[in-house]
Amino acid sequence: MRAKALAVWGTGSGVGKSLFVAGLLRHFRRLGLKAAPFKAQNMANHARVVAGGEMATAQWLQARAAGVAPEVRMNPVLVKPFGERGAQVVVLGRVDPFLSSLPWKERKPHLEARVREALEGLLAEYELVVLEGAGSPVERNLWPDLPNLQVAAWAGARALLVAEVDQGGALGALYGTWALLGEHRERLLGFAFNKFRGDLSLLKPAYGLLEAWTGVPVLGTLPMLPLELPEEDGFRHRLRGGEGPKVAILRYPHAANLDEFWPLAELARAVYAETPEEAEGAELLILPGSRLPARDLPWLKAFLPLLRRHLEAGKPLLAVCGGAEMLSEAIVDEEGVEEQGVFPGLGLLPYRVRMRREKRVAARRVPLSGLAGYWGRLNGLEAEGYEIHHGEGLPLIHQEGSLLATWLHGLLENPGVQRALFGREARALDEALDSLAEALERHLDLPRLHRALGLTGRLWQGVAPQSPDPPPRPGLVLLLGGARSGKSRHAQRLAGPQATLIATAEARDEEMADRIRRHRAERPPTWETLEEPLDLAGALGRARHPVVVVDCLTVWVSNLLERNLDPLAEVERFLKAVAESGKRVIAVSNEVGMGIVPANALARRYRDLLGGVNARLAEEAEAVYLLVAGQPLLLKGGESVAQATLEKHPGPEM
Repeated sequence: MRAKALAVWGTGSGVGKSLFVAGLLRHFRRLGLKAAPFKAQNMANHARVVAGGEMATAQWLQARAAGVAPEVRMNPVLVKPFGERGAQVVVLGRVDPFLSSLPWKERKPHLEARVREALEGLLAEYELVVLEGAGSPVERNLWPDLPNLQVAAWAGARALLVAEVDQGGALGALYGTWALLGEHRERLLGFAFNKFRGDLSLLKPAYGLLEAWTGVPVLGTLPMLPLELPEEDGFRHRLRGGEGPKVAILRYPHAANLDEFWPLAELARAVYAETPEEAEGAELLILPGSRLPARDLPWLKAFLPLLRRHLEAGKPLLAVCGGAEMLSEAIVDEEGVEEQGVFPGLGLLPYRVRMRREKRVAARRVPLSGLAGYWGRLNGLEAEGYEIHHGEGLPLIHQEGSLLATWLHGLLENPGVQRALFGREARALDEALDSLAEALERHLDLPRLHRALGLTGRLWQGVAPQSPDPPPRPGLVLLLGGARSGKSRHAQRLAGPQATLIATAEARDEEMADRIRRHRAERPPTWETLEEPLDLAGALGRARHPVVVVDCLTVWVSNLLERNLDPLAEVERFLKAVAESGKRVIAVSNEVGMGIVPANALARRYRDLLGGVNARLAEEAEAVYLLVAGQPLLLKGGESVAQATLEKHPGPEM
């Protein structure tokens, strides 16, 4: 079966597309869905090494959010700019010299087939593919647009359009993008606002305006989140002020792979320094990678007095990849791999670096030993990282006084290194991704997105749930109430995202069929549905999930009476099955005994039998709720596991 596809478009660059894709993928993973990221073409100098070569950091992080192995098909084209004069084009993980030499407009015919082949492969192997757009989908001067509109058409994707509130103009940006999409508007399933701070009531009127103007709903607003995740574009990233020693990261014009220093935002008082004055007083200086070290050398020379004073004071300095190359005696690039010529370095390392056309791209696991001083704390550790460079002539790791130079990217991402240098670990990536998913689940109408994508409970059959929640305690919860009192919705809130529904209703007429369709649309797509009008005990035995909702007993008793079966006997069989199942069972039933006395004997018998069934279930249940006008009143039991589930999965408002 070909995967469903969701495209996340933005009103421009930097509005949060990568963040939304990562959060949505973690949300779908938590629901047990096998999903993958895809970005046809990414322009970034931040890359990670995976099987097959290099890929953009954003898609590497999104694959981690989805719980799948990152691979180069998820980012088939990576364009790494060379400043103003061109770019290095990486196709399926490897540098393509021919495409790198072509003007931008001439590359597209050579890329389409490889992009589509990568996309089709993912669509065949996954259940959902989330496509991240590039920039804006309405740069009509560039149409037909490969990374936004073309891949969405190939995948048959629905689209979510995201705008950033923090920079202003979000309402106009969303409406303007919608207006320019033309015939592609039909893909839009919703709008979303990102990076909001302040009083949400001031933004809420925009929801109605947008829907009135466009017919497209607003799914919600994601607030500004205090999460530090690897950034696709370090030049937009603003480090939040943390506590601890001052760490200055020198941000030269062509700095690359700044994303690897995300832990410092939590572990230290980290700053990006563009002048020597901004770096003054730092306990640790960091020279990150550089896309064009030869071009960054003149900029860095202004820092040489500061670097020398820092090292003479015995303070630590970390130079990574291109940063280390600039500290060598010279950079020799005879072939013009990056910048042709011989460039004198700052001379703090006794090596000459020579550029080779063949690029070294490799994941590494390196034992650390023989280090001294500040860096001696790392002895005995094993660090994971990656190499990605054209230069050669430096050792993999070399210490010169308090200067540690290395080709290895990702050193500070290792928890053991963090503990050794800063006394604690940065917040784990997986924990941060879970927080991101929880924020999306709390602030966006994701069930509406599920329905627009056509996701159903059947999609998850055979997939093991990956919910981090502990298994619920076995037992019975009974929900009573009148018609349309909110019983089913409250059952959904108590059950959470992973549950089996035993549906007792039969579509015997159009009104009932419509009612059943309405209830299905309101259920989470991750629920398994078993339609069983009579044998609740048997259905309970077939249920896959540890939480089971029976909706509803009112219809079940009616079905039993029509077949001349005894509801009081059947309820005993059902209670025995509940006790033996080891499952959490939430049973929904109408409270029909508080109205007028029915006019005929059959109706009175039905009322009495249902009252007896409800009373028997209430006797065995550990918690009983009465729903009145959508409000749950706890009649029996203290704070139950069901209530704890409600607090963890608040679900839609009633």
